[in-house]
Amino acid sequence: MSRHWKTTTAIAGMLVLLTWNSARSGEKNQVEWRVDYDAARKESTEKGKPLFLEFMTEDCFHCRRLEAGPFKDEEIVTLLNERFIPLRVDATRSPKLVQALRIQAYPTMIIAATDGKIVGFLEGFLEAKPLEENLKRSLAIQTPDWMARDFQEASKAIGNGDYAKAVSLLKNIGEDGKDRPVQTKAAQVLQEIEQQATGRLVRVKQLQDKGSHTEALDLLTELMSRYAGTQSAADGAKMLTALAERPENRNNHRARRAQDLLAQAREAYKAEKFHESLDLCEILETTYVDLKEGKQGKELAAEIRSSPEKLTKACENLNERLATMYATLGETWMKKGERELAANCYEKAVRAAPASLIARDSQGKLAQLQTKPPAIPVNFAKPEK
Repeated sequence: MSRHWKTTTAIAGMLVLLTWNSARSGEKNQVEWRVDYDAARKESTEKGKPLFLEFMTEDCFHCRRLEAGPFKDEEIVTLLNERFIPLRVDATRSPKLVQALRIQAYPTMIIAATDGKIVGFLEGFLEAKPLEENLKRSLAIQTPDWMARDFQEASKAIGNGDYAKAVSLLKNIGEDGKDRPVQTKAAQVLQEIEQQATGRLVRVKQLQDKGSHTEALDLLTELMSRYAGTQSAADGAKMLTALAERPENRNNHRARRAQDLLAQAREAYKAEKFHESLDLCEILETTYVDLKEGKQGKELAAEIRSSPEKLTKACENLNERLATMYATLGETWMKKGERELAANCYEKAVRAAPASLIARDSQGKLAQLQTKPPAIPVNFAKPEK
């Protein structure tokens, strides 16, 4: 009896553990459904991602099949969470939307571009593989992957106050001159940034008229750094040259520049970005050798060079920078249709810094290059009646 009881207890424990692990796995492998239509549409526009709508009802048998099967599939979940804005609509609570979209069966899945245009209309239950193929096809006729990614990166850069990076990314999105929704949105955001930069330039001119040349110089320097790539920054560069050539401003400007470089070098040092700190210190050593900041920069560089740990960290950072450059070059070749050259660059990025995020991203792009893109279906949208 004792041996039987121990066996039964062990089996029960294993079943509990398996059930618990399964529940935990299920928690991670879930579609991040939105439930508010207006909020989902806004998010789709802001993030440059298409909207995926599932129309269902509580008593729909095949809706439950979708939930228990395809919507638990790892590939489907990843696609929906990373590339779409998934929205679940209870048809009984949204009759006007159901009528407007002419929903006649449940489940019905709709894929809409960021401008609201329907590019996919799927009625009834679909197994995971066909559903995945339809999702990828809808992406193929919408915003290219790199455009969506660059738009998201630009949005993050704006949130961090890095307008120069945002301008570069947004200009790149609109280079081919087409009229995709994400390109229209990128042009709007660029115009907003340009307006901010123009406001700074107007303030500079006001300071000049008042004779506050030192303040004007400081504001121009900030404008050129923070809003690099805008027309206002280019105009500001010409003004800065003229202002800096004034005898009364020349020496003061040089001293402030040395102070700024030293402050940046020390901040980079604190952040353990030793390669950046060394670059800044070398400028101080060579260009401002006659100032106290030049001497302090030399001392800081010597401290980094004498430490094997700090130099190792600097080398790792340089490897990541090299990997980033190779990945960027790969993107450039991809835009020109040179898939083989792009793959070569992504491979170099992986080798340069194998443990970095950019290497992981490059590895994913290599995998995509090795996969043949799906053909666009002829009758993908629901036919008009």
